[in-house]
Amino acid sequence: MLPYPFNYFSSLIGFRKNFANRRMLSWFQLIFTSIFLISLSLIPVAIQTASLTSYALDTFVDKAFDTLDEDVMIDFDHHAQMKDHVLTTENPEGIHHNTAGTVIIGHHDELKLGKELTLYFDKENLKITKEGKELANIRYQAIDQKALKSKEALTKAISKDWFQQNRLVISLFLVLSAGFLFSINFAFLALGASFLLYLTKKSRLFSFKTFKECYHFILNCLGLPTIIGLICGLFGQSLPTIITVQNILFVLYLVIIFYKTHFRDEDFRN
Repeated sequence: MLPYPFNYFSSLIGFRKNFANRRMLSWFQLIFTSIFLISLSLIPVAIQTASLTSYALDTFVDKAFDTLDEDVMIDFDHHAQMKDHVLTTENPEGIHHNTAGTVIIGHHDELKLGKELTLYFDKENLKITKEGKELANIRYQAIDQKALKSKEALTKAISKDWFQQNRLVISLFLVLSAGFLFSINFAFLALGASFLLYLTKKSRLFSFKTFKECYHFILNCLGLPTIIGLICGLFGQSLPTIITVQNILFVLYLVIIFYKTHFRDEDFRN
């Protein structure tokens, strides 16, 4: 018999073998394999996150860019100037209120920020606040004179500067969020399917007797779908696509094994 983890990977090849080799691993090995499969799914997410150069700020700060209405952009276009990453404006007021919040253009002494969502374009940085709390403090880098000409260009520049200056935290958040989603999906599939199979232990039609062998069998069924999902992710597929592919292949794998074995040991032949 092959040592762990080679005995697990050998069980992934062959539908009958997948079912027959459902008693080999200990609980520790099963838990470690579960963590390994979840981690395997995270590889393409980590690679895709590492290749990002920008990420939408309004994903984290809800409706942050709704404050940039037409009046704000006209003020930027006509009065604001960005040079050497320093913003100046010819408009001494430069304060715009709308239903989404407040936009302040240019430096203002003794400025008191309200509770509403506020985008304060100071000389060297953009401060985003709400209810007295600072949500973001972004130094001007990608935000240049061209970015002040249109809302689309400005929002892209703000998002790029915000991401580049908080890259580690944002990337870690994205990977952990993906890991949480993969873990929930994995637990739903593995524990849910194992529990349903365990309910058949008193039936003479099936050979499942313990929850451990049910869970072991489900992990065997999840191996190839997880690897194929990994390959899809390496080719640039999104997180929902990876999860969908994994789930569909898992169900298909279960159906084929049931057709081949009827979940009965007596039907297995070496």
